[in-house]
Amino acid sequence: MRKNFSIIAFLTFILVFSQENTDTKITICWDTSFSMLERDIEKEFEILDKIFHRSPELSVQLILFNTTIEERFFEISDGNWNELKEVLTHYRADGGTIYNGLSETIKNDQVYFFSDGNGLLPNVILPVKKGNVIINTVPTRNVEVLKKSALIGNGRLMDFAAMLPKNRESTVNDPPLEKTIKGKVYIDNVPQTDIEIRVTGSQEIYKTDATGAFTIPSIPGDSILISSRSFKTMKKIPIGYFSDNLEVFLNSNITALEEVFVSENRVESTSKDMVETGTGLKNKEGIGYAVQSIGSEEITPIQTDLNQSVQGRFSNVNLSRDQDLTQFKGRSNNTLLGNTYGLVVVDGIPIQQSDSSSGYAADASFIDPNNVAEITVLKGLAATNRYGSLGNAGVILITTKNALKSKGAGGSVNSALVQNNIYDAKSKIVHRESGIIKTLKNAQNVETAYNKYLELRNFNLDNESFFLDSFEFFKDKDANVATRIISNLLELNPKDIHYLKLVELSSRGLNELELANYLNKAIYTADPTALQPFFTEAQIYFEKGEYQKALDAWATLAKGGAYGTMQVDAIKKSLNREIKNLVFQKRTLLNVTKLDDIYFNNEKVNVRLRLEWSNPKAEFQIQFVNPQNRYFNWEHTAMEDTNRIANEVNLGFAMEEFEVYDDLKGLWQININYLGNLDKANTDPLVLLCTVYTDFGYPSQSREVIWLYVDQQNNRKEIVSFKN
Repeated sequence: MRKNFSIIAFLTFILVFSQENTDTKITICWDTSFSMLERDIEKEFEILDKIFHRSPELSVQLILFNTTIEERFFEISDGNWNELKEVLTHYRADGGTIYNGLSETIKNDQVYFFSDGNGLLPNVILPVKKGNVIINTVPTRNVEVLKKSALIGNGRLMDFAAMLPKNRESTVNDPPLEKTIKGKVYIDNVPQTDIEIRVTGSQEIYKTDATGAFTIPSIPGDSILISSRSFKTMKKIPIGYFSDNLEVFLNSNITALEEVFVSENRVESTSKDMVETGTGLKNKEGIGYAVQSIGSEEITPIQTDLNQSVQGRFSNVNLSRDQDLTQFKGRSNNTLLGNTYGLVVVDGIPIQQSDSSSGYAADASFIDPNNVAEITVLKGLAATNRYGSLGNAGVILITTKNALKSKGAGGSVNSALVQNNIYDAKSKIVHRESGIIKTLKNAQNVETAYNKYLELRNFNLDNESFFLDSFEFFKDKDANVATRIISNLLELNPKDIHYLKLVELSSRGLNELELANYLNKAIYTADPTALQPFFTEAQIYFEKGEYQKALDAWATLAKGGAYGTMQVDAIKKSLNREIKNLVFQKRTLLNVTKLDDIYFNNEKVNVRLRLEWSNPKAEFQIQFVNPQNRYFNWEHTAMEDTNRIANEVNLGFAMEEFEVYDDLKGLWQININYLGNLDKANTDPLVLLCTVYTDFGYPSQSREVIWLYVDQQNNRKEIVSFKN
């Protein structure tokens, strides 16, 4: 069979270039994406040599394509194509491939496609027509796309990579249908072991491991059943193209019995054993880890600094007299370069942390010892894991008397009203530039910086932060270069929906609306019930000036989608504001006869912020610092809201919005503190898109879009600051 295949490929080569060619104009579509880095350019030039030898007088339309399409024209005389060869020799393989727009650009009937069939999205085909030729020399080509394109377009495929020994077997045999599905199961936001996984209709059972992860063979079109008898829960999930890595969130259906106290004495003894754990009051005997606490009666009035109350009172807590409370050490020094100081949390709000690695010293002297009701030290990783890497060296929880009074009145403490939430000016976030950005900044100009990026790229293919840093550097300097750079992440990981969302979000940050629309449709295809793609589709319509389409799309989504079955309450505030504001801005251009009356009453806000993020499983805090130098936090964590993250994953959205009214005039600062991922083994950076509307709902309304990312190394950043 292998010998026969080689003969067939050779005969195809002879047939294509031995036929009489009467065309005087041809089009060459030359794929310049990152995956073409492995192309055999000498073989491709040999083919072009034969084309121009057979037809020495030709007008050539050259189309260079990756995330963008570039068109050039050449006149070939007497078979001399040196000028064209010079261009093809010096192109730079970078960026992902989209075939969208090629068909409209091609001007001639005779077309030669030099491409490997790899692209940003699955199930795309080249716009091949009868008599066109596809030429591939890349070993890691997409065989299915190349074959389908040639078959549907009635064209010819010359796959020279198929002649390589490692590719011969896969060319003769059809690619296997079976695919390996990997995933992780969370129950009540915690990865769970021993959960049963099976393909629907099959009796073979697979189980999750100690980290909640599973692997199961499946076929697209199948569905898998995930179930747990102990948690009394189950879920069926269909398998599609983007289902290689599943994240499954389930809620346990175990009914907890109410506690019954048999005597008043029992109530009293129980209350004495209740301690603050960072997630509320818990019984000391039932929490599963050690804590130590002291109350206000053990804090004497003569003490002017809380470090005097902590010294010598807690085992394994080291704090010298000349040190600030934020410089305590709660565990052994297990790092040479990292921070060995612990975290201080006041009424549920982590205050600025000292850093032993940089020498930075925070200040906790603002805490009045006379206002402290209780000090608790959490011990062990299980106790401090809520605070991620911030709690690695231990956590001290301080509960103030003000907080207790608020709770006693029947309400929870509003962190915006906590007395000790003064934002320390010394803790102002200083942007730490990465080594990549520093290197690119040292370049003399953008072209030199791009060459340096290409040089470094081959050493950073598995480094997601490298591409994000490079994108950050180029996004305000050259949008086309930035687009190519960020699309590489999807080109390298074409079946990972995480990168699909990340690149789509980044495309909108660049205002590359056509690419964003292209990617957003793929997100919808991957998850047709997700809310975010419908919202984004309308947003893109609006940005493109297609206001009626935007209005219709938003209004339909607000009613639960085309069939009225989508759960949109989680994003209803954003939906209503977009519709009202669109009607306010473009009323004369719109047909509003079918709109409900509520949308004709526009909202007015001094500053409106809409945040979107790439990964719903990310845990982070958004910190608001007001003009009075007080701060409060909005937390996107499983512990703060047990249902929020699960709802985002299940309903397919990752967005929230905030507003600032004119109550407080002056400078506001909005920061983000990245706490990691719900899956602790996942270290993917988080990309955010922040849309800031100033004078929202007023004739003077303006808008700014801010893109940024955070990761484990650079986990605290300022998002935006503005004067209200």
